[in-house]
Order: sequence, then C-alpha cells, then structure tokens
Amino acid sequence: MMSPLDYPRNIQHISGLERHESTLPLLHASNENRTNGELDSLMAEFAEMSRHGRENSSTDSNVKLSSKASKKVLPTMGLNLNDGASTSGLASQNTTGILSGSGILNARPGSTTSSGLLSQMVSSSNADVAREYLEKVADLLLVFAQAGTLVKSYMCSQSLLARVFQMFNKMELPILLKILKCINHLSMDPNCLESLQRADAIKYLIPNLELSEGSLVSQIHNEVLNALFNLCKINKRRQEQAAENGIIPHLMNFITPDSPLKQYALPLLCDMAHASRNSREQLRAHGGLDVYLNLLEDEAWAGIALDSTAVCLVHDNEQRKVEQALLKKESIQKLVKYFHNCPEQYIVHILEPFLKIIM
Repeated sequence: MMSPLDYPRNIQHISGLERHESTLPLLHASNENRTNGELDSLMAEFAEMSRHGRENSSTDSNVKLSSKASKKVLPTMGLNLNDGASTSGLASQNTTGILSGSGILNARPGSTTSSGLLSQMVSSSNADVAREYLEKVADLLLVFAQAGTLVKSYMCSQSLLARVFQMFNKMELPILLKILKCINHLSMDPNCLESLQRADAIKYLIPNLELSEGSLVSQIHNEVLNALFNLCKINKRRQEQAAENGIIPHLMNFITPDSPLKQYALPLLCDMAHASRNSREQLRAHGGLDVYLNLLEDEAWAGIALDSTAVCLVHDNEQRKVEQALLKKESIQKLVKYFHNCPEQYIVHILEPFLKIIM
C-alpha cells in the first residue's frame, strides 16, 4: 500500500490534474485570494495542532473521542492512493474530504458545528490524535511543494511561509523534517527564491543547524543545507544575509573529510569571500582563511580556494589582518607548494589569483 509520502512521486499519474478543478479544490480555486486564504486557514490549524501536540507530547491523555467522532473524522484522513485505475477519483475525494469535509479548513476554536470537530478534538488534549492530524497536514504540504510552479506559487504566499517559519521551534523532529523538505523543494524552483527571501527563510533555516541530538538530525541538516545552497549559490545579498545570521561557524563543522554535507558547505564557504565586507570579516574571525589555505592540497577545490583567498586579501581592511596571516611562513609555504605542484591543465586558471595576491 502506498504511504502519503509516496504520493508526490506518483502525482503525475493523476489524470486531469491541471484540467479538472474538482481534483484539488484547495489550489484550483476561482481566484488567487480565495486560494491563499484557504491555505492560510490550513496553516492556522496546523499551528494550533503543533502547539497542542508539543505541549501534550510528554503526557498520557485519558480523554477519548466519541465513537461518532472517531468514525466521522479518522477515516476521512486516510489517503488511499494504491489503485492505479481509480487514482484520480480517490485523490479528488480524499483531498476534498481532508481539506474541507473533515473541518481542517473551517474549524475554529469554540465552534459548535461539525466543522469545529478538529478544534474540539485538539482542545480535548488528545496528543496522539492531534499528532496524527499534524502529520497528515505536513504530508499534504509536502505533496503541494513537489507540484508545479503554479502550486508552488500558492505555497510561497508570505502569510503561509510566515506561519511555517514561526512554527519551526514548536514542531517535533519528524514533523519538522517534512516541513524542511517542503522548503527544500520550493527552493529548487527559481521562481520561489525571491518569495523565500522576503519571508526571511534564511534566518529561520540556519538555527536548525544547531540541532545535535536525535536520529533525524543528519537528515534535517541535509535538507537545511540543501535549501540554503539553492538560495545562496548565485545571490550575494542572500550570501551576506546567511553570514549575518551565523552560518559560517556551522559551515566550518560540515567541511570535515568524512562529512556527507561537505559538497554543500564548501561552495557556500568559498562564496562568503565574495559576498560582503562583513562576511569576509566573519570568515577571518572563524578561521576561514586557514580553511582556504588547507584546501590548496585538495585538487578539486584548490582553484576556488585560491580565488577566495585572493579576494579576501584584495578587500583587506585598514588593519591588514589578512595580509598578516598570509605573510606567515607556513602560509607562504602552502602557496608556493601549490604553485609548484599545480597540474599543467590548471596553471592558466591560477595565474590571475596569484597576481592579485602578489600585487
């Protein structure tokens, strides 16, 4: 049987997804304002459930749902997407039921109608049921984040992103990982990068690199670094913003030889030399220049590291701290050794950085 997380990889098999508005009523609404409003409502309930689930995660609840509520709500949340021939109909029924019929979109605290069933359930302090709903909402957001550009544009509304980012420190790690995957998928679309920047995505993503305990930490770090790499790789303003929010010390932790995240951390660390005066000063303060010099022994990164070293020296401030560091005997020896041992096919590319350094 296919799980909710398997659904995004098979979304292309849903016939008529872009032609029939009834398939995803949440996204294919009559106008953008209505759609964004419904997504905002979804995120409002997501925030409420996250808060209650977090508060009650360590306690056992004695409150049980009535059999009527259980029969009405829980079956609605099932995503039965395993029958290939009837996938379209099932997707339509389940998506419609989950987003509207079950009360997720319409439920409000204190409601006495059937649409307030979710709020009643959450207020009953049933942590397990609240967590189950929270996971379902996260699964739906993950589906939307892997859809086309139009759907991703709805996901990138500022109000929705603001709700997501503000809940980062309130989520349990399994839910947080799913939401970080959503952000990562959004960052892969160039049309979403400006929206993520306006929502301060970088400021909210970086603190997640501080997590150090838990079986999911390495996966969380991977999603965060991948998203930051997509955001910062060609934009100096976002590189500067990342430096201002303390990314450099974290990058230093991920450049060890056995780190699987080195492929994302090293390019970002080398780009910091080109971002701004502030980023270069932080690089120097955290030993970034030593990292560049050590990379001269790595054939794959030596040329990039040398260029970053030259940029730091060219933009050295009045105290000449970079110059003083490069004039040390061990630093000069590393530069001379690299020039002497540089492969012939790379010699042309390193002449300009060396000229900058010497001048």
